[in-house]
Amino acid sequence: MERQEIETFLALCEELHFGRTAKRLRISPARVTQLIQKTERRIGGALFERTTRGVVPTALGEQLRRDLAPAQQAVEEAVQLAAQAAKGIGGELRLGFLGTANGRHLAELSRAFEAGNPESSVRMAVESEIVDHLRPLRDDRVDVLATLLPVEEPGLVVGPVVVRERLLMAVPEGHPIAKRGVATYEDLADHPVLLSTAEGLDYWVNHFVPQETPSGRPVGDRIRIDSLQAGLALVASGKGIGPIITQFAQFNQHPGIAYVPLEGAPLIESALIWKASRETGLVRAFARLAENRGPVTLDWNPAA
Repeated sequence: MERQEIETFLALCEELHFGRTAKRLRISPARVTQLIQKTERRIGGALFERTTRGVVPTALGEQLRRDLAPAQQAVEEAVQLAAQAAKGIGGELRLGFLGTANGRHLAELSRAFEAGNPESSVRMAVESEIVDHLRPLRDDRVDVLATLLPVEEPGLVVGPVVVRERLLMAVPEGHPIAKRGVATYEDLADHPVLLSTAEGLDYWVNHFVPQETPSGRPVGDRIRIDSLQAGLALVASGKGIGPIITQFAQFNQHPGIAYVPLEGAPLIESALIWKASRETGLVRAFARLAENRGPVTLDWNPAA
């Protein structure tokens, strides 16, 4: 198999959609189809079953994925190790982040890293979006991403925790919850609740907005939003409430919105994430620095 056939096949196994695979590989959907059909002819059997929403691997396709993925990763690692050996620990490290506090902490780590590794450079490449916060990694636009846990995606490495914070509740000003000064998970059953679309990452969404309250009541109408600012606009207009992490609240204070503590909420952590197939000495060195420095804890008080 040619390299492009292998890359396209493995990407389609992850994306399960021809359009997303084409966008990720920067080729046309027709070219994706052509390469998959060529691979199927070479193998002698169907590797995917087409559905109205995308594709799923056949048993043969899943077997091929299991056999090919480690081999491709080994080739990528060998090439990268050779490149690193040729130029030492130097090179450029591209960072991405979800959340202002994560970005600020990465900037501090970057300055310290460059000071200790003069042959290296660190670039803040992109800010991620809540609707698809892992996309910069999948698109290879960043080498390391600081984002909210949990992350349970195949092929991604969860590194050291960099930020810890509380979960708050965003409510309209004058709302009974705002007057009470504290929210509970039971409140989620009584009001429309805003949450990220985060396509294909239900486990991540449910970590912040469970499907039922501790007493077993179903959460109210779940209103999907595509961006943080869209959600805040809906809260300000009285259309719903929603759990929100401290850094989102602290750096997005607007008239019409009140933030209150969410009683019983878990501690929220952000960690460094990278692709296993793209792990380099530079990535490992940066992760070690972050681990040695330890996470930052946000203690912003919305009532202050």
